[in-house]
This record gives sequence, C-alpha cells and structure tokens, in this order.
Amino acid sequence: MQSPPDWPPEPGALRPSPFPHPALHALHSLARMLLFPAYWTLDQLLGCWAPMAHPGGLRWLSAAARAGAALLLLLLLLLVGLPLALPGLPLWLLLQAWRRPFCYQPPPQCWEPPAPWRPPAEPTRCFSFLSANLCLLPDGLAHFSNLPHSQRRADAVSSVLLTGLRPSRYGATGCSPPPSGAPCGALIAAVPAGLDFVCLQEVFDLRAARRLVSCLAPNLGPVLYDVGTFGLQRGPHLKLLGGGLLLASRYPLLRAVFRSFPHARREDALASKGLLSAQAQLGILDGRRIVGFLHCTHLHAPSEDGPLRCKQLTLLLDWAEQFEAESRQSDDAVAFSVLLGDLNFDNCSLDHAQEQEHQLFSRFQDPCRLGTRREQPWALGTASGRGRTEGRLHGPHAGSRPRSRRYLSPPGTILSTSMLRHSVACSPEMLRRALGREEGRRRYLAGPPHGGRRAKPWQGRRLDYITYRGAPAAPLSPEVEQVTFSTALAGLTDHLAVGLRLRVSMPS
Repeated sequence: MQSPPDWPPEPGALRPSPFPHPALHALHSLARMLLFPAYWTLDQLLGCWAPMAHPGGLRWLSAAARAGAALLLLLLLLLVGLPLALPGLPLWLLLQAWRRPFCYQPPPQCWEPPAPWRPPAEPTRCFSFLSANLCLLPDGLAHFSNLPHSQRRADAVSSVLLTGLRPSRYGATGCSPPPSGAPCGALIAAVPAGLDFVCLQEVFDLRAARRLVSCLAPNLGPVLYDVGTFGLQRGPHLKLLGGGLLLASRYPLLRAVFRSFPHARREDALASKGLLSAQAQLGILDGRRIVGFLHCTHLHAPSEDGPLRCKQLTLLLDWAEQFEAESRQSDDAVAFSVLLGDLNFDNCSLDHAQEQEHQLFSRFQDPCRLGTRREQPWALGTASGRGRTEGRLHGPHAGSRPRSRRYLSPPGTILSTSMLRHSVACSPEMLRRALGREEGRRRYLAGPPHGGRRAKPWQGRRLDYITYRGAPAAPLSPEVEQVTFSTALAGLTDHLAVGLRLRVSMPS
C-alpha cells in the first residue's frame, strides 16, 4: 500500500543556487562584482538621455550646469570601471553555460504552509492569484517609462504586497459564502487579501528583485526569481536582461522550468522573455497528491509584431502541456492550471486581431472575455464603504441586474505614461474613483496603439491576463469566484494589478 505524501513536501530538484557547484556560484558572484561599476555607470548615463521637463529662466542654466558636471563625473567613473569589466565580462559569459535559468529562494525554517487541502472532509477551497507588471527596469531604462528609482519603488511595492499576504476575512484558505449570482469583477484600491500565488513581470533589476524576495519569502513562501537565459544564445543573440519574471507561492513548490522564446526583435531582443512553469502541491486526496500548475509569461512588446506574439503563444501552449505531462504522477489530482502575465495585446484593437483569435482561448478560459473583441458586461458601481467598485459576470446562471449600477466592460490595465506623475494617478483611491468614470478612463488609461481613435465608451486596453482550466475527467473542478483590477500600485508602475480567485471543489 502506497504511503500518503509528506506535508510539507520536499522541494525535490529545486536548490537555492542556480549553479550545480558552489565554486561556479562564487565565480559568478565575482564576475558580477567586476561588472557592476561599469554597469551602474552606463545605466546612469542612459538615464541622462531620457526626456524630462526643463525649468525656465535661470533655473534652466543651473540645472544644465549640474547635469554637465554629473555627466563628466559619470564618464570619469566609466573609465575607472572599464578595466574591471574587461575580465569580468568573458567570465560572466562563460559561466552562463552552467547556470540554471532561475534562482530559488526557499522560505525560512519557521515557515509553515497552509494546512493541506483534504477533500472530501473539506469539499471546497479557494485559491487567490495576483499578476502585476512592475516596470522595475535598471534605473536608466526606467526613466524612459517615466518611472525612475526602481529600488525605492521595489520597497514601496513590497509594502503594498504585504497587505495582500494577510489572511482574507474568510480565513487563509476559505471561500466566501456562495452568492446568489455569479461573482465577477471588482475595481479596488487595495491588493486582494489572502493571496496564494503572486506573479510579477518586468522585475529586470536584480537589486529590486532581491528586495521583493526579502519581503515575499518570509511572508508568503518559496520564490522563483532572476529568471532567464543570459549571455550568447542561439541566433546568435546577446541577452543582457533576464525574463523579468518573479513567482511566489504560499504552497510548497515541487518543480519548476523556464524556457526562453527563440525569436525576438528590436528592444525585446536583449531580454530573455519566455515561460516560467511551476508545480505546487495543494493537499492530499485519498492518499494522492493534489497539485496545481502555474505558467507565468511576458510576451513580445512592440504592438505591430502580432505574428511573432502568435508564435510565442503557440510555443508556450506546447511547453505548458509538456511541463504538466512531465511533472504529473499517474494518480495526481489536478486542481487547476493557470496561465497568467502580460500578453501585450488587448481584446479591443483591430491591430491585434490575429492574437485575439489564437487557440489559447480555446485551451484556457479568460474570465473577462466573451469572444473576439467582446468583453464581459460587468457592472461597475459607485464606491462602497469598503472602497471598491464591484460588478457581476452575466450568463445563464447570473443573478438579476441591480438597477443602480452601470454595465461596463472590464477596465484596461495599462496607464498613460504621460499621466503617471499626476496626483490622481499616484493615489490608489483617487485613481480607482477616476477609472470608475468615462472621463477618468479617457484621461488616465493608455489610448489605442498607433494613436487610433478611442471607442465610446472607452474602457482602456487590457494587456494583463489570468486564464485558467481544469484537468479533463479530474475529480476536482475550478470555477471563478472573483476577478479584481487593483489600483494599489498607483504611482509605482504603469499597469493595474489583476487578481483572480478560484473556487475548486469536488463535483457532487
């Protein structure tokens, strides 16, 4: 008779170091130390070319003098840093051949995962997911997005995420009481409470990533970060930036794999974007493991490269299937498979027609989507005492429409770069209120690609997705309890955070 699985399970092949031997890890740390002075100086020089507002009159002359002095100092520092970088760069490139394409941060010894889910004694459990693009680029690049100071923003993001790591009012693993109609979307000014899985994109700056890890690992659980294949890759391509993905889990992680997209163009050619797949153990059913799969990604960015994004979508679907087949034991009970991240296309622009009709949407369910260029008609009402604007999904099992609410599509998730420093765009509550009105959405949400005309009413462009599916003939079935669009990161990034709460149960 097979013994029941241990809880919490051992992480198996997941070791903290991305290198197979401590000596290689030490050499890699040395190479990064040698490269850092030149890297930091070049990063600061790049930031000097970012567009910025110039003061008038004598203040402009004073600012120009300070900028000139800073530029001269940076050039002198570059001359000092280059001799160190000359041996550091070839060493760093050589070591990439032995590097696993992500780092694993185990939780501290005092960490306790949630109690294992044991149906049918506990017939239903809810799982909460959050996806957010943080634009944590090296400071020089971040200036071009009107979002400088990546280190400070990482600390501020950590503080915001901590509020979502606290248990929800239904308990760490509980679900809300079943509503009369199908629950749906909420535009909120806070991070949803009781998060179980957090997927972040554009965490390219390693120092910012480590600040996030130091917050997430002790307060949530295991973290995968510094994701990507660096150095010279097939093509040939020189990858100087990673994939920018970070995944944290409240549940034990059993296995993880990253695969890099083989094709990229323009600025994305320098980044190692791809698919990060992970398997988490959620509980035990009749002596078998209950597992869930997470697939995190960030697709090619340039809006006009739809065919390339479609190739990436096809690849990631194949990779997701392969990972699940390799990871699943024959008697595993699969609770869910979730694909989430910034897909860099919307469901409203004709420019993205090819991506909108991709087979992704027949393999995974997008709770915000009714069909090609058709979004769910959710009710976004006025702010309630809890500081949220709520709505309901409508379908054959939905409840009756409340008369006091206006029915609008899910809001866009990408903000207007030029408005990021505006006082409203920097306040979670003020931005939430603004996005609840047509005028505010036109002002603070990004417009159509290539400057096209905005639809009426304008809901913005939803680039960030959380999609899900169950396993065929599985004893467990997932369904949506709620989708959230959060302005909690206002002033810290140019995207809204997207949340999904899944209710998984044993069919009666």
